[in-house]
This record gives sequence, C-alpha cells and structure tokens, in this order.
Amino acid sequence: MTPHRTRHLLLAVATLLAVTPAGATDGPVACLPGGGGHLQLEISGDFTAEVDWGNAGTVCDGGPRPGGDALRLAFSREADELMVLVGITGLERGATGEGLLANITIVRQGMGRFYGTLGAHACVIDVTANVPEPGIEDGYRVSGQGRCAAGIEAIGRPGEIRVSPFEFTGLAWWPEQDEQDEQDEQEP
Repeated sequence: MTPHRTRHLLLAVATLLAVTPAGATDGPVACLPGGGGHLQLEISGDFTAEVDWGNAGTVCDGGPRPGGDALRLAFSREADELMVLVGITGLERGATGEGLLANITIVRQGMGRFYGTLGAHACVIDVTANVPEPGIEDGYRVSGQGRCAAGIEAIGRPGEIRVSPFEFTGLAWWPEQDEQDEQDEQEP
C-alpha cells in the first residue's frame, strides 16, 4: 500500500473518531435512541470475531464524506475494542439502493491494527432504509446488508481478514445541503 493511501485511510478514521454531533449527550451508550441499531458480521483470518452488536452498548455514527459522494458509518463497542467503518458510494440523503459499491475498514482499537479494502470496489451494499430518525434533527436511520467478494488487507503489515455477509442499522448525521456546503468550505 502506498503512503498516500495509508494517510488517506488514517485521516478518514480520525475524522470519524473526532465527530461529536450536535445533540449528543452523556449517558448510557445506545446506537439509536429509539432502539433498533445493530451490526452483525463474522470476521476470520488474522483474527476471529463474531460481531452481534445490538442497540444498547453500541456506538454508531456517521455522515456524508466531504463533497457528498459517499456516506460513512462507524460502529464500535468499547468492550470488544473493535471499530467497523463502512463507506457507501453514491448514497444520498433519504435514498436507498441495491448494489452500491462500498469499502470497509476494521480497526482493532488499542492495538493499532487496521484492515481496509482501500477502494469502493471490493464490497457491495443494499441500502433498504434511509429515513429521518424521530427526535434527532438531521439524523437518519440507515439500514442495509452487504457482502465483500475479497479479503480485507492489513494496513502497514502482512495479513488479511474476511468478513461474512453483514447487516447493519446505524445513525447518519445528514445536514441539509446548504449546511453541508458550509462545512465543506471550512475543511482544508
């Protein structure tokens, strides 16, 4: 992997980790305030994990990439020291679709180990719901299923993992277009 791609991936992860959406509060961790958030997948290869995260205890967050050409969703659970990031290309606010190209990054938190597809060609996602989340301004409940045809390479070292077909429901902060344009102008 080139140093440029590594920097790009690490910047994307850091951006997602730094996002604290307006309206976020301290209290019990839950993916969606109304329930129903989840991530289910199995990981094999360099390490194994059976991810069956329900709403309670799961952090989920995301939003459009600068430029609005893709949606990023992040899922994590402190007890599992694992973060799963999904980037879905061509998805717009409120839209659904089948066969959307996607990438996946998996981070083993506390270990400094990253795995990523580094491109939107290795995975495909069917988004079945992308609807406003009641009581959360600019919050959208995004649900779907995905599958990856190839392994997910370790970044910066040898190795690879594979993920089973997966399902998710998470929260995306999707501001109105004029708000997003202002945010894009402020980013370097």
